[in-house]
This record gives sequence, structure tokens and C-alpha cells, in this order.
Amino acid sequence: MTGTIDPAACLLRGFAVDFLTAHNAAAAQRIMDPGYRLSIGGHLFDGRDGSYLPATLAQLEQFPGLCVTVHDVIIGEDAMAMRFTEHGVSIRSPGHAAAWGGITLFTTSAGRLRHGWAEEDYFARKRQLKSGVCDQVLPPHQAPWDEPALAPDASTEAAARAFLAVPGSLLERPHVETICAGGPALGQLIVPSALTVNMLFTAGNRAGFHVTCHGSYAGGFADVDAGLTGREVTLPMAGMMTLDPSGDVTRVQVSADRLGLHRHLLDQSRR
Repeated sequence: MTGTIDPAACLLRGFAVDFLTAHNAAAAQRIMDPGYRLSIGGHLFDGRDGSYLPATLAQLEQFPGLCVTVHDVIIGEDAMAMRFTEHGVSIRSPGHAAAWGGITLFTTSAGRLRHGWAEEDYFARKRQLKSGVCDQVLPPHQAPWDEPALAPDASTEAAARAFLAVPGSLLERPHVETICAGGPALGQLIVPSALTVNMLFTAGNRAGFHVTCHGSYAGGFADVDAGLTGREVTLPMAGMMTLDPSGDVTRVQVSADRLGLHRHLLDQSRR
């Protein structure tokens, strides 16, 4: 029974609660199309059962008590977005808990999730598991699954695309909130030159997006060879945007793959 909860919200709840928090692979098979694909950190997991599920279930095995706390949602007619924190104790670091944030977006088809885009702050997770000091979890959304599904809005899309047309928009604007706990800020890691929009949808006055930020390494990692400063790099980002009634962007939440960039640069320094 779903009551008055929108079917799209049921899918999102199925992902966050029935699948991830309950560690129930059968729920994923129920809510996801067999051809489900996930784009994350510059990688593509192509296919629900052969690619996506094995990788995700491996993480659930690593964090047997993993929970998902939802902080914000955008629900559209055939797309949705969610800001969340995953938290739990890793069996690889007994007794060490971690809480790491992220944003995920989905498109739907025939009542099931069809394609996902996500970015998570795995760099923060690695820090916490090493130190044994867990970050605090932000307050949850009061009622995420009761949010209504809103129709696409052409003016919201135009404003969102105009905002994203500025390469440094996600790093320099004062109303941008980065999901970036501890370590270098995103603006300390990349000098942006261009943004490629991979996915964008709107729901009323809100928009969800996934972009690739192109630019040069700014030198923010303390353990990366300073000689790599200026090297061309990319940084995938997922975000959620809110506009006021006048059409101005008032809040942007963005998550990026710092750990992937860190590993790429360390690999470059070894060559």
C-alpha cells in the first residue's frame, strides 16, 4: 500500500530504505530496470545484475550495518534527486565508523529506475576510517517521501543552464554548499575552465544535475607532488539547485569525487 505517496517517491524510498538500509538485493531488482546503469566518479556500471549490484553489495558487505539518512529530495515526473549520508562501521576497520555524504539522481522508465548519476565524498570516508573519528550526521529531512512530484519547468531549466554555463559557478558562488568534509575544499583542487552537463532535470523551482568539471589541478592535496599543479584534470559533480520566485538561484548543493581525483594524481606522480 502506498497511500497518497507519489510513485516516484516510492521508488526513491525503495532505493534508500528497502534496498540500501535494509541490505535487500531483491528490493533493487524490484525498483530497478534490468538495464539499469550508474554513472559515478567517471565510471559506468552498465547493467543491474551483472555490474551495478555486485559492486553495491560488496560495499554493503563491507559496512554490514550501513544506514542511509536522507537530507533533501527533488521529485519530478520522470526524474528525481536525493542528498544523503551513508554511515556505518567497516569490517576492514573494526570499531571505526564513518559518515559520508553524497547526491544521487535518477531517471525512470515504466515505473522503475533506469539510469543513475551519483557522487559521494569517499575522501571523507577514508579519513574517518583511518582516524577512528566519525563525523556527525546532518539532520534528516522531516518527511522526504511525502514531497510531491512536480512538473518540469522551462524557466527553471533556462536559469539552471545559465548558472552552469559559468565554469566556476559550483566553486565560487556564496550560496553553493559543497559536500566536502575535512581536507581540501573543491576550490583548492581544481581551477575550472569548462563544465559539461551530463544530466539535468527540473521539478518546479528546483533542478538536479550531474556535470563534469574540466580544468587544471590547483595543488590542494598535501601528499600529491606539487609538480602536478597545473595538470589538466576532470572532477565529476552531482548537485541540487533551488530558485526563488524571481528565478534567481538561491541554494546549490554539490558533491564531487575528491578521492577519485586524489588517486588519479597519485598514480600520475608515480609515472
